[in-house]
Amino acid sequence: MFGKEGVSPMDFQQRSEQDIEKDAARDFAKKTYELPPTKFEPLYVEEKQMETPEIETPATLVQTEACEPHEAPPIRITKDMVELEHDMHENTKSAIDNYKKATKFCAEYNKALYRIIEAPLEDLDKKQFTSLQGAVNERNATVAKAKETSAKAKCAIETLDRMIKAGVQAPPESIAATQRYIKQFRADLSQAENEYKECLEQAVLSDKYWNKVEAARKAYKDELQMLFPGVNLAARKLELKGDTDLLLLYTLKQVQYLQNEIAELQTTRDLKIKRAIECHDEQAIIEAKVEDMIKRERQEKEKEFQKKSLAVQAEANRKLKEQLKKQFEIQQEVLQDQLSRKEKEVLGKFSRSVSEQVEKERVVFKRELATMAGKLMAIEQTLKQRAKAETEARRSQSLWAAAEALHAATRRTTQHALLTHEITALEKAGKDDKLVQTVLQGIPKEVREKGIVTEKALRDKFDTLEKSAVKVALVGREGAGLPVYFLSWLQSKLLFQKFAEIPKDELDNLPTDFTKLDTFDIIQRARYYMDHGDLSSALRYINLLQGAPRAVAKPWLDSARRHLEIRQAAEAVMAHASVSGLLYL
Repeated sequence: MFGKEGVSPMDFQQRSEQDIEKDAARDFAKKTYELPPTKFEPLYVEEKQMETPEIETPATLVQTEACEPHEAPPIRITKDMVELEHDMHENTKSAIDNYKKATKFCAEYNKALYRIIEAPLEDLDKKQFTSLQGAVNERNATVAKAKETSAKAKCAIETLDRMIKAGVQAPPESIAATQRYIKQFRADLSQAENEYKECLEQAVLSDKYWNKVEAARKAYKDELQMLFPGVNLAARKLELKGDTDLLLLYTLKQVQYLQNEIAELQTTRDLKIKRAIECHDEQAIIEAKVEDMIKRERQEKEKEFQKKSLAVQAEANRKLKEQLKKQFEIQQEVLQDQLSRKEKEVLGKFSRSVSEQVEKERVVFKRELATMAGKLMAIEQTLKQRAKAETEARRSQSLWAAAEALHAATRRTTQHALLTHEITALEKAGKDDKLVQTVLQGIPKEVREKGIVTEKALRDKFDTLEKSAVKVALVGREGAGLPVYFLSWLQSKLLFQKFAEIPKDELDNLPTDFTKLDTFDIIQRARYYMDHGDLSSALRYINLLQGAPRAVAKPWLDSARRHLEIRQAAEAVMAHASVSGLLYL
């Protein structure tokens, strides 16, 4: 079975249709005949009516004197009777409550015992047994108290009942109410006692079932120890050293055997014993006990037979495995030789085929590799050119930015602008550019150190220049006396300047005779170009001044010349950077 040849699996029920643990517990336990549980008699027993026995001999008549019948004196309601009725109420209530509590504890005991029986051994702990013992103790204490109060209640009920039957003097409605209470209390006490008895009988059966389960577990453990010596059933992970199929086969046979026994025992033995007990037939009881003993003996023999058959089966399986192992080893040797020869043949063919295929693939690979190498070289060359172009473009951008910074320095709003940082940045950006180096070499050292005058400052100084040049317009190159200076100053104050139009030829830079222009004409034309933002043209006209006006304008001329030199240098570098950037787009 279980995958081996020659053995077919037996039919057995699913786990949902059987309870292996319960079945094993019933069959492995020692079966002894037990009398039914003792019936619980009520604490109070009604008085039996005395009947007149039948007398076979004739009675002897005795003549007496006639007398009038004497009636018993009526009983009056006293304080003791009231207390007796009160005790009846209180004790009945206490007895019923205690019986209900005892029934509850008994049910809890049954549930706890059921959980212990159904739980695996490894899941059991001391808490479950402690709760079980606690339920038993509480049940016993409550039952003792219930019996005590029940006896008191029944005594009070019977006493009141006898008093009422004796003709106690009391209002009819009180007697009727007391009789209703007596009837109701008797019924309630009987019901509570019956419920407790039913629950107690279940507890007794549960105890018997628990003992049988323990016995079955012990028997099964002993049998496993015989089949597998040294096995530890308490371990979390069961380790069997031997044939596992033997354990499964043994368990399957046990299950089938126990199922058959359960079906037979449940339908015959219990029914016969029950009938024998009910009819109180001693002969039937003896026959039932004898039959039970025969059954038990037959079961023991069946167990011994199963154990011996399992031992024989295990030995046969061992020998069969040894023979199969030898045959398997021989077959493996023959098969290994055949496989070795076939492997050599296949490997030879495979090696030749692989060598031929590898050679073909090598030729194709070399051809593709040469093509890829050419493409890679072309790509590499293109990438180098692109990298060079990007480098030149970035250098042109840096150069243009540095030149733009230098050009922006000339347009600052301050009076004086230092150019140390701008020139240094331009030198770094154009260190490998000959044009830039040539332009930088043309910048005077004085400009590098002291800076230049900004365009705004030149405009402001031009106003001062204009006024000063007009005041010394009559003074020549070699100077003059004080009267001449005075006349020149007076002329500047009294002379009304009229702004004449500049000829178109002069504006278009056509050949013009500048010797005919006097100081006022030169100043007028310089003012025109200064107003239009043309500093270079204004510088050309100021440069035409002669004599004292030229001497007055010399500082402005030098500042304007240095300013224009820096501006033109920055514009030249910017143009060069723009052209270089366009070449590498």
